[in-house]
Amino acid sequence: MMQNKYTKREFLKLLGAGSLGIFFMSFYKLDNLLEDDFLLLTKNDSTYNQYRKSFNKRIEKYPKYIAICKTDKAVQKAILMANDKNLKIAIRSGGHSFEGFSNIDNGMLIHLGLMKNITWLNNELVKLQPACLLQDVYDNILPKKRIIPTGSCGTVGISGLALGGGYGFFSRKYGLTCDSLLRVKMIDYKGNVIDSDQDKDLLWACKGGGNGNFGVITEMHFKTYKAPTSFSSYRLKFSNLTESKFIQLIKLWFQSTEKLPQEAFSAFVLNGKFLTILFTNFNESQSDFEKQFSQLIALATNYKKMPNRSLATALKSYYGVKEPIYFKNASAGLYQSISDIEKGLSEIYRKVTSVKGIIYQVNTLGGKINEIKSSATAYPHRDVNYLSELQSYWDKPEQEKALVTTFEEIQRLLRDLGNTKQYRNYPDINFPNANNSYYGNNLKRLQELKLKYDPKNTFDYPQVIK
Repeated sequence: MMQNKYTKREFLKLLGAGSLGIFFMSFYKLDNLLEDDFLLLTKNDSTYNQYRKSFNKRIEKYPKYIAICKTDKAVQKAILMANDKNLKIAIRSGGHSFEGFSNIDNGMLIHLGLMKNITWLNNELVKLQPACLLQDVYDNILPKKRIIPTGSCGTVGISGLALGGGYGFFSRKYGLTCDSLLRVKMIDYKGNVIDSDQDKDLLWACKGGGNGNFGVITEMHFKTYKAPTSFSSYRLKFSNLTESKFIQLIKLWFQSTEKLPQEAFSAFVLNGKFLTILFTNFNESQSDFEKQFSQLIALATNYKKMPNRSLATALKSYYGVKEPIYFKNASAGLYQSISDIEKGLSEIYRKVTSVKGIIYQVNTLGGKINEIKSSATAYPHRDVNYLSELQSYWDKPEQEKALVTTFEEIQRLLRDLGNTKQYRNYPDINFPNANNSYYGNNLKRLQELKLKYDPKNTFDYPQVIK
């Protein structure tokens, strides 16, 4: 168990806000609420920008208030204050929302960044607060020889990941992150605490449809699984691609991933005229695994295998950058097979290679994810085997326009090919009928639950369920 207890001096030092003016209004006082649990920032405070900014430097939003909350009662206080001032609310745990949905202009940002406790309930069940970062979760559970099927970006918060689905190296074996979610506690628009043990609708909604839509999730219980003893990866690189070579390789990749073992994962990453293909496998036996992609190995410019590494060491190599960057990333369609994009492969290649900084990636799903009924959780896309994502990165603001223009041209191309299913954790502000794309046949029930939990649309952002 990891518990943090702060004195007032330590808490202010942690925030870097020793001279901060703190608002404590008796009207919002709740019983047993310590003032250290709650800090309110306005635009005049020296640390306002520090807590306003998100991981995506492209997006700038300016809330009227930032409520930094360390306890449930602090969250309740922030919600009551927002109601009194007739403010909309956005919720932040890790701050990695691709489109900045975890912040809000002229409203109340409830910042959960200090709610990071990890509590073991027994040898298999763990309770996480919403802002636990994946790197901290792994640091805590791997020494106990347990895992949760989460993602690989170390600085992502568990709440945003799980509430939108969540996938990674272990998902084909154990399902999405949300499939291991057993219980949540949420504070609603009135400040009431709702426990999913008494409200099964809430747990259903939070398994893929809970990102900031219904209230503030402050507690999540997860089932854990026995951690694999090792982790193996196989990296293939291909240089100086041509259009025909790209088409040959992506067809071979789809063929080689059709029958992967559930312990395996693969990613196809086109970055300009340079291609990287990754295969991973945490099965103890690797003897026949390379045969599945032997044709790709024969064509690779460079091939490197890293078998049977320590799981903790291997995962750290995928944690990614930790500092805020300029980017626009989004889901680019969920595919059943290559037939969903085959007619557009030439145009996809031309568009991706036309501007430096565009990446087109396809990742494997399937396995355990497919075995759960689409109506069993809010996450609806159980019938697909691949998730694609489009990425763009730049260093200077003046580079944004050309990249984002090409980015959206590729998105329109993929939609014109019939790819309208999208992954909610990878939103694009320009998706037409976005919530239909994210939630499919489950949207109607989610809309009914929005009326149940948040009839005044207190929790709001672009593409919120309404």
